[in-house]
Amino acid sequence: METDQPPHPAQAQVPDFDRWACNTTEVMEIGLVSPSQDDPYNVDTEYFQPEFTYPIFGMHETAFGYKDLKIKILLTSGSLRTYVSITNSGHYQPSSSSTSDNNVAIDDVPGMLKKYLSPDTTTNYDTFFSMVKEEDTSFSPIGQLVHSYSIENDEGTQEQYQIFKSSFKDPGFREYHRRMQFLVLLFIEGSSYIEDDDEKWEIYTVYKANKRSAAETQYQFVGYSTFLILPPFQGMSHGRILYQFLYEQFAKRKDVGEITVEDPNDGFCDLRDRNDYRFLEEHDAFRDLTVPVPQAQIDHIQQKFKLTNRQAQTCIELHLLSKLDKKNSQDYKAYRLQVKQRLYKFNYDALQDMDPAELKEKLNNTYIGVEDDYYRILEKV
Repeated sequence: METDQPPHPAQAQVPDFDRWACNTTEVMEIGLVSPSQDDPYNVDTEYFQPEFTYPIFGMHETAFGYKDLKIKILLTSGSLRTYVSITNSGHYQPSSSSTSDNNVAIDDVPGMLKKYLSPDTTTNYDTFFSMVKEEDTSFSPIGQLVHSYSIENDEGTQEQYQIFKSSFKDPGFREYHRRMQFLVLLFIEGSSYIEDDDEKWEIYTVYKANKRSAAETQYQFVGYSTFLILPPFQGMSHGRILYQFLYEQFAKRKDVGEITVEDPNDGFCDLRDRNDYRFLEEHDAFRDLTVPVPQAQIDHIQQKFKLTNRQAQTCIELHLLSKLDKKNSQDYKAYRLQVKQRLYKFNYDALQDMDPAELKEKLNNTYIGVEDDYYRILEKV
C-alpha cells in the first residue's frame, strides 16, 4: 500500500520486531500450474506475485513471528484446485530478560489464509501433483460457451480464448467460484467476496483453450468478470475484449435499462472510459456534436447506449476535447464551461456553501485535473 498505515500491533512491544517481521506481499508467490507437454513426470508453472495482501493480513501487510517466511500458493491452471506451502527458518521466542514482549503471540499465518481459501485446499504436494496431471484434458469449464476470440502471441501464432457464462445454479460452480474469488483479494483494489447464495449472479470466465487433439482441449484460467486478469495474461487486451463483449451483451437485453458499475476502481474506470468512448465513436454517437451540447442530446446518447448520465457526459467530453482547437479561445471557453457545469452539479453538496471566489478556484483546479486525465485516456484509445 502506498499510503501510511498503522503499524503491526507487535511492533511497539517487541524490541527486535524487524528481525521477525516481513512484508506479506513480498513473501507470497502464486503459481498457475499445467502438465508439462515435454515431460510427463513434470509440470509447467507460471509464477507471479500479488499486487497486495492487506485484505488477508491487515493494512500493514505484515506477518510477525517468523524468520525467512515463504508463502507459496499453487493453482491447477483450469480447475484452480489449490495447494499451499508455508515455510520458515525459525519462530520468534520472547527474550528471558524482557517482560514487555512475553504476551506477544506470533501471527497465525495458516489460519489467516484459511479464512479465505477454498475448503478443498490441500497442503499435500503429491495430492496436488495428481490433480494437475488428472485435469490436463479432463477439466471443462462450467456453464455455457458464449464467445470465442484469438490473440496473436509474440511468435506470431494465434492463441484461442473462450468466455463461459455461469451462475450458482450450475452444478459445481459455487465450489469453483470460491477458489476463483480468492485471487480477487490479491489483485482488485477494495474488493470483497460476493454472496454465493444469490442465484441471480451471472459470472463470465475467460479461459485460454489449448487444443491437444481433435477431441481434447486443455483450459487455462485467464480471469473473470470482476475484471481480474491474471498477470501472465495482462497487457494482451483480455480486459478490453471482455468489457466490450459484456457491454454489447447487456446493451441489447430488454431487461437492462442502464449499465452501471458499483464502486469501480481507477484501473477499471480507465478501461470503461476508453471502451465506451471507442464504442460510441464507432457507432456515430458524436455526429454533429458541438459545444455547448444540449441536455436533450446528452439524454439521447445516454438512453440509446444505456449509459449512466455521468458516463455519457464523460464520453462526450472526451470526444469534444479530442476535436478541440485550444487556440480558439471562444470554443475552449465554451468547453471549459460545459465541463465545469457538470462538475458543479455532480459535486453540489460539497460546493454549495463555498463563497464565489473559493468556488471558482475549486472548479478551475478540478477542471485542470479532469482535462489532464482526459488527455491521458485519449493517448491510449
